[in-house]
Amino acid sequence: MEKDTEKTENESSPVTWSKDEETAAMRKIDYRIVPWLMLCYTALNIDRGNISNAAIMNAETPTHTLSSQLGLVNNQFNWALSAFFFGYVAFEIPSNLMITRFNPSRWIARIMTTWGICAALMGATTNFAGLVAVRVAIGSMEAGYSPGTAFYLTFWYKKYEVSSRWAYMYGGAGVISSFGGLIAYAVANMDGVGGLAGWRWLFILEGLASALVGVGTWFILPDYPQTAKFLTEREKEIIIGRLPPTGPSMLAKKMEMSEVLDAFRDWRMYAFGIGCTMQFTTAYAIAYFLPTVIKLMGFSSTTAQLLTVAPSLVGSFWIFFINWSSDRFQEKGYHGAACLIPPIIGYFLLANIQTQLSPYQRYGLLFLTSVCNGVVPILIGFSTITTKGASRTALRSAFTIACGNIGGAVGSQVYQPDDAPLYVRGHYINGSLLIAVLVLLLFLKFSIEREGEFVGAKANITVIERGGIVLDNEKLIEADRVIHSSS
Repeated sequence: MEKDTEKTENESSPVTWSKDEETAAMRKIDYRIVPWLMLCYTALNIDRGNISNAAIMNAETPTHTLSSQLGLVNNQFNWALSAFFFGYVAFEIPSNLMITRFNPSRWIARIMTTWGICAALMGATTNFAGLVAVRVAIGSMEAGYSPGTAFYLTFWYKKYEVSSRWAYMYGGAGVISSFGGLIAYAVANMDGVGGLAGWRWLFILEGLASALVGVGTWFILPDYPQTAKFLTEREKEIIIGRLPPTGPSMLAKKMEMSEVLDAFRDWRMYAFGIGCTMQFTTAYAIAYFLPTVIKLMGFSSTTAQLLTVAPSLVGSFWIFFINWSSDRFQEKGYHGAACLIPPIIGYFLLANIQTQLSPYQRYGLLFLTSVCNGVVPILIGFSTITTKGASRTALRSAFTIACGNIGGAVGSQVYQPDDAPLYVRGHYINGSLLIAVLVLLLFLKFSIEREGEFVGAKANITVIERGGIVLDNEKLIEADRVIHSSS
C-alpha cells in the first residue's frame, strides 16, 4: 500500500529537465523527422516543377518537344499548369482533416505514393486532354501534403519552432531540387531511348522515385512522441512536457464540427489565406516559367536549364537563414518583409529596364526575386501560432495553403506567350502582388501583437506549466496521461 502511494505521488509530480537534456532530446527528433520530410518535399518540388523543364527539353529537335508531341497551341500549356491546382484546392481541406483520423505516417505515405504514380503517368499522355486529366489527378492526390506536414510538426514542436523546421524541410528540399535543371539536362540525353522522348522519361523516372519515397514514409516517419519507439521514456516526458497545452496532441486530435465552424469565424484565417494566395501566385509564376524566362533572355535551352540552379540555391539558403532568425527572435513581420522587399525591387527593375541590360545582367536580377519564398514558412508558422487546438490548427493550415494554391492556378497564367520575350506585364503583376503581401503581413503583425494573446510569455506556456493539454471543448487532460499514453 505504501508503494502504491509513493508511485501515485511520483506520477503526479511535475516533470522537470535540464537545458542539456532538452537540447539532446530535440536534436534527436530533428535528426529523425526533418531529413525525411526534406526528402519528401524534394520529391514534391521536383514533381511540381519538372513540367517547366520538360517544356523546353530537346527544343533543338522540334518534333521531340512536349508541345509538338501533345499538339499544344496558344496558351494550352498554361491551362495544363493551372489544372493541377483545380484538384489540389478541391481536396486540400478534406485531406488535411483525414490526417486526424489516420496516423500521420500512413496518410502522408498514401499521399506521396499516389501522386508519384500519377506523376509518372504524365509520361504516357498523348494530347492536351490527357495532360489536363493527369494534372488534375496529381493535384487531387497531392492535396493535403503541405498542410499535413505543417500540422504534423505541431505534434512535436513549440509554436515558435515550427517555422524553422518547416524552413529546413522546405529550404533543404529547395537546395536539392534546385538541381532539377541538372537532372533534366541529363535526362534530355535519354531522348529516343525505348522510342520515348526525353520529356516522357523525365516524368516517368521522377514520378516513380516519389512513389518509392512514399512507401518508405510508411515505415520511417514516426507518428507521435507518445508512440515513438526511438525515444526513451525520459525523452518522451521532455518532448511532450515542453509543448503548448492548447496545441494538437495524440489525445486531442478528434475533429469536432463545432470547432471547425468556430475556426471559420476567425478573421485571421482569411487574412492569412489572402496573403498566401498573392504570395503563391508570384512564386508559382516564376517557378513554372523560370527556364523559359532565362532562355528568352538570350540563352540556349540547355544553358537555361543549368542557369536555373544558382537562383534556386540562393533562395533556398535564404529560407534557412531568415526562418532560423525568425524563430530565434520570435518575430514574423519584419522577417517576412526582408523576404519581400528584394523581389519587389527585382520585379520592377525587370519590368522597366530589361532592354538596357545584357542577358547576364537581366539574369542577375533573378537573384533578387529568388528570396521571395523565404516568406512561405513564415506565413505558415505565423498562421499556426495564432490558433489553438487540433481542430483549428488542422483547418487553419489546410485553408491557408489551399488559398495559396489558388494562387498557383492564377500564377500559371501570369506569364502569357503573347508577352514574350520580356514578360513586362508578368513582372509588374508579381511586384504589385508582393507589395500587397508586405502590407498585409505588417498589418497582421501589429494587430496580433496588440491583442497580446499569441506573443510573449503567453506563447510559451507548456503542458507541464498548464498541468496538461486543453481540448477543443476546454476539457483538461492531465499532463501525466498526456505524456504516458501510448494509444
